[in-house]
Amino acid sequence: QTTPPMYSISPIKIPTAIFWSGDDWLADPVDVSYIFDNLRSLVYEKYIPDYNHLDFVWSISANKIIYTDLIDQMQKYHPP
Repeated sequence: QTTPPMYSISPIKIPTAIFWSGDDWLADPVDVSYIFDNLRSLVYEKYIPDYNHLDFVWSISANKIIYTDLIDQMQKYHPP
């Protein structure tokens, strides 16, 4: 099989946040668009244009650009 099978994400009910970027070589814009079009449980999305895949973890600015919003979303949908 040369391509992976399609996987239906529309039944997913867990509130989901998507953080994505324009320079992420592993997150193809077509795939990201598929997620936005098919994931009914999407509650938050944030686009960071100049981040690449590794910046989400290793960037010096990740704590301000990503982690604050990420923690806010986690607390909103999964309070302690």
